[in-house]
Amino acid sequence: MPTDAPTLRDHWWPRPGWHPGRLVYTWHLTFDDAPELHRLAAAYQRQLATLPGLNLVPLEWLHLTVQGVGYTDEIDDDALRAVVTSVQKRLAGVPAFDARFSQPTIFAEAIVLTPEPSEPFHAIQTAIRDGIADALGADAVNTGPAQSAQFRPHVSLAYSAAEHASEPYRAALDAIEPAPASTRIARATLITQNRVLAPEWVYRWTTEADAPLR
Repeated sequence: MPTDAPTLRDHWWPRPGWHPGRLVYTWHLTFDDAPELHRLAAAYQRQLATLPGLNLVPLEWLHLTVQGVGYTDEIDDDALRAVVTSVQKRLAGVPAFDARFSQPTIFAEAIVLTPEPSEPFHAIQTAIRDGIADALGADAVNTGPAQSAQFRPHVSLAYSAAEHASEPYRAALDAIEPAPASTRIARATLITQNRVLAPEWVYRWTTEADAPLR
């Protein structure tokens, strides 16, 4: 299991350019039809629910962020259609697969489930980035909210709302041993995402398009 961050910091710090109410197009893996993952997430969230300093992610909004496209006020409909077509073509060559989730890891801003194996998720991100570059040019793959320098596939169970030590959360998570979860990864989804701050502290979205895997 990856090493926990020793401390957590506030996840909701102001991202440059991503002000409240500004929407972004991004490619995610979503899990509306993943009962095993929902079971596992709910078991760990029950352990965390009594501890302060966290915003639990509602099961309906569980997601795995793959690649941003850009802010909705900067990408017109023609460009978005070109991105969808190109990404669908690229992902049609990437095989679908089963992913396994088990014990959580504590990142610097969230408590997460990391999938195994991780390599197929990197293949998905590469295909999406290549599809965006095909449609909009190579520079476009870094448009929008700052992309992480290193892609670390994960599904967030809870976001940190303050700065605090990670040990109490690790103790709560280790107090149970739920069965691992398996889910089929068969598509990526282009969404319009809203970063909703107080009082909800959650990411919400509407679906724009799906890109099936082979």
